[in-house]
Amino acid sequence: MTIPMLVTFDVYMALLDIEGSLTPVVMDVLRLPQEPATAFVRNWRAKQMERAAISNSLEKERTSFRDATGMALDYVAARNGITIQANTRDALILAWDTLQPWPEADAAVAAVKAKGCATAILSNGDQDMLEAVARNFTAGFDHILSSETAGKYKPHPSVYDLPTTVLGIAKGDVLHVAGSPNDVLGAVAAGMACAWSNRHGDRVLDPRYPPTHELADLSGVPSLL
Repeated sequence: MTIPMLVTFDVYMALLDIEGSLTPVVMDVLRLPQEPATAFVRNWRAKQMERAAISNSLEKERTSFRDATGMALDYVAARNGITIQANTRDALILAWDTLQPWPEADAAVAAVKAKGCATAILSNGDQDMLEAVARNFTAGFDHILSSETAGKYKPHPSVYDLPTTVLGIAKGDVLHVAGSPNDVLGAVAAGMACAWSNRHGDRVLDPRYPPTHELADLSGVPSLL
């Protein structure tokens, strides 16, 4: 492929280790052993994304990602018979602002910038949440594009339109780095080249929308440029 003007990165699956970051927090705050804490985090993430999908389907004002995170937390706690005090709930939701990158993520973003490409976050997170986690990357990002601006969540095409509607960059000049199969599907269906950091050996549900490139992790992204 030709060198893109912009490389966009999904955050919560491609760049950040949700489970590795939140499981120790849940173990500490809720006093859970590791296995139940890991299951708690996985269900929390699943319900967070379920609420985001519902936000798209209802065709009403976008439910903020932070509110979706809180609703998912309340659901999983209730299902597990756990009562969470207000200050504890706030602390757990704020933990999403301090999620840690995968081991190779910081170097991969820096290497992409060194190739002369602009970089951007393109994520479901609220703007303030994305600005918070962006601080964990030494090279930083040239742009932070939130689904909050689109008023929808991935895989709605309006989210993948943001490089064009906000920055004036045509989709043909963008490479999106996805971390989940639904993100791949959304990006490709929207007409975007997509590199999938498929570290869990997953597959795309609809084979009509395969990734342009598939990698084991982010370390191979700079070599695509």
